[in-house]
Amino acid sequence: MYRTSALVFIFVIPFFLLGCFQDPEASVEKEEEEPVEELEVEETEEPEESEPEVEQDMNEEEEVDMVEEETQSEKPDNQGDFNVYIGGEVIETEDQIIIHGESNLIPGSRVVGEVSVGKNVRYFIRPSIKDYDYMADTSEIVDEDGNFYMELDHPKIDQETEVAVKFHFDGQQNDDVIRHYGDRGQNLEGPYIYQHQGEVGGRGPDNIFKKAEVKTVFRPSNEKAMRQFSEPDWYEDIDDIGDQRVWIEVEEINDDGEYFYVHGRSNLIEGSRIIIKRTGTKAETIIQPDGSFNFKFDYEYKEKPFVIQFDPSDYQWNIVEETYGRKGQKLVGGLVETKKYSDNQFIEYEVALESQEIHVPDNVELEIEGSEVTMLVPDNVLFDFDKYDLKKDAKETLTEISKTLESSFNKKDLDIIINGHTDDRGTKEYNDKLSKQRAEEVKKYFEKQLEATDITFTTEGYGETKPIASNDTEEGQAKNRRVEIIINLK
Repeated sequence: MYRTSALVFIFVIPFFLLGCFQDPEASVEKEEEEPVEELEVEETEEPEESEPEVEQDMNEEEEVDMVEEETQSEKPDNQGDFNVYIGGEVIETEDQIIIHGESNLIPGSRVVGEVSVGKNVRYFIRPSIKDYDYMADTSEIVDEDGNFYMELDHPKIDQETEVAVKFHFDGQQNDDVIRHYGDRGQNLEGPYIYQHQGEVGGRGPDNIFKKAEVKTVFRPSNEKAMRQFSEPDWYEDIDDIGDQRVWIEVEEINDDGEYFYVHGRSNLIEGSRIIIKRTGTKAETIIQPDGSFNFKFDYEYKEKPFVIQFDPSDYQWNIVEETYGRKGQKLVGGLVETKKYSDNQFIEYEVALESQEIHVPDNVELEIEGSEVTMLVPDNVLFDFDKYDLKKDAKETLTEISKTLESSFNKKDLDIIINGHTDDRGTKEYNDKLSKQRAEEVKKYFEKQLEATDITFTTEGYGETKPIASNDTEEGQAKNRRVEIIINLK
């Protein structure tokens, strides 16, 4: 053992001595030449070195981290807030209704998409599938970014079509979602939130849920529609909501020759069921979160007023009965009436018929959704291609619309919005500018025509950002080039 160690020691010494007695000048010479050689080796042999492979691996890891960061940045900043947001767009194809949805809901939340046609406008407090000409639904789970995607069959019925997305707890939700928002959605807040009665169960507090909902309404056409979900437009808070001295105001009555549209407000609490009737015509609705209400029912010409009634004893939620008395005994004020064969009290408000049909030129499309009336004017009616000066023929169309704005709406202090839109040809900057210029020209003309009224106009240019048809065809591009005149009856 010791002999072996000595041999190894003797063997190593010559190499050590050899290194100590090297020529210093040669060493210096070598040191001066080494950097050049290293540079040459570095340039020529770098692809074969192992270090760049390590650097490549590090870059791949960095890329993964960057992708994760980008994915995280797409999540809503307020994801999980109780103030819920739901939005996105609805695309109509030949065979499908496609929903590209977005929200700030927590991942795993279940949302329901519905397409319905021909809702029975007389009675729709709790409509079932038999109350529609067509009804289809589907459900999807919200992903990590708050998004969801839905496909539903196209009804292929040439009638007003409603597309809705709902997030509610009258059905399946996972435990995490229930713990976060409450088993009846009681933690939900914001403008998208409504109360509703559960499909199964009574009218008690345990069966009244909160839900988030958005919807859009359109009539199918040859050029398929694309619509954006928008935030509900509520009144500012009413101080005396829930007061037993009930008041009701009707702000607008209009018709399009097929339906009556009645919009109003009151201080009744959300969920209160009210009806409107006139001889054989009758319809019902419920009060919205801000006290507003909308009736839509079949048009019928009669020289008689409408009557709106609120009866606390007539199939109301328990909270409504508690607020106003099961027999209406807590109601006070000038609108209170007593039933003939009992001491039950109810509210009755008579509405003089001031409805006028909304007339628009043949080349203008009319849409009415709740309290919002939209007139869509194709750009070729108003402007030459790529121009924003009004054509001579355009002035005739706008003059006719001006007369409708002045005579068909009983609110004279309207604030009317004029939106300009283009197709997707040209640059975004150019289209934004052109759409704004066209909206401004229409505004200027209306202001001259209606200078004696209190009607005011605001404009916006959306360019190519809000198509209502496909830009892949000339017909679709023509439909997207339009001016929208929006009258909000609130």
